[in-house]
Amino acid sequence: MPTKDEIDDRLKQLAIAAQNHQPKTLGRRLAMTNFMAEVEKYKIVHSPRNTKFTPEIYRAICAEAKSDLTLRICREIHNYRPEKTVSQWVNFLMLKCFQESTPKVIGKKEFSIEYCGDMDRVFNQIQKQQLQNKSCQLEAALSDIIVEDPGGFFEGEVMRKYPQVNFKFLLVKKVIKDESWQEISDELGVNVSSLSTFYQRCVKKFTPRFKEYL
Repeated sequence: MPTKDEIDDRLKQLAIAAQNHQPKTLGRRLAMTNFMAEVEKYKIVHSPRNTKFTPEIYRAICAEAKSDLTLRICREIHNYRPEKTVSQWVNFLMLKCFQESTPKVIGKKEFSIEYCGDMDRVFNQIQKQQLQNKSCQLEAALSDIIVEDPGGFFEGEVMRKYPQVNFKFLLVKKVIKDESWQEISDELGVNVSSLSTFYQRCVKKFTPRFKEYL
C-alpha cells in the first residue's frame, strides 16, 4: 500500500497531466479518466463533519453533494494548483458542494455550518476563477449534451425497480433545473437514497462520455 505522500504525488502528477491537454481532446479525456479512477481508488473524498444536522438530513446533504462532485471536478480541473495536494483541492470542492446542497435539502436560503475556515482563505482565488466565463460556457455545453443525448444513452439507462426513471430525466432535474433530491423523490415516489445511488452510478459510468463532448 503506498504512503500518503506517494498517493499525493501520484494524484498531483495525474492532475497536472490532465491540465496539460486542451479541453475536448482525446488526451484530456484519457487523462481525466485516469485521474478520476485514482481519486476513487484511494478514497480521498471525505464528507464535511456534521455539527448541526440530524443523521437523516446529514445523509441527504452528503448524497446531494457527492452527486454533484464528479462533474464539478471534471469541469474545474484547470483550477487545480500544484502547490496544494489534490486531496485538499478535491475536498475543498466537496465542501462547496456540501454548502450549496444544504439549502436545497433543508429549504433555507441562508445557513451556517462550522468547518475549517482556512480552506476558504487558501482557495479564495480558485473560487473566483470558478465563476469565469469559461465555466459558464462549459455548463451551457453540458446542458446541450443532456438535452440532445446523442445516441439516447442517458435515457436508455433506467432504474431496475423503477423503469419509469431514467438517467436523462434525473440529469435534467439535477443539472438543468437544479432541483433537490427531496423534490425529485416527492415527485416520483422513490426514496432519495435509491435515486442518488442510481444517479452516482450512472455519472461514474458516463463520465468518459461527458468528457468526450466537453
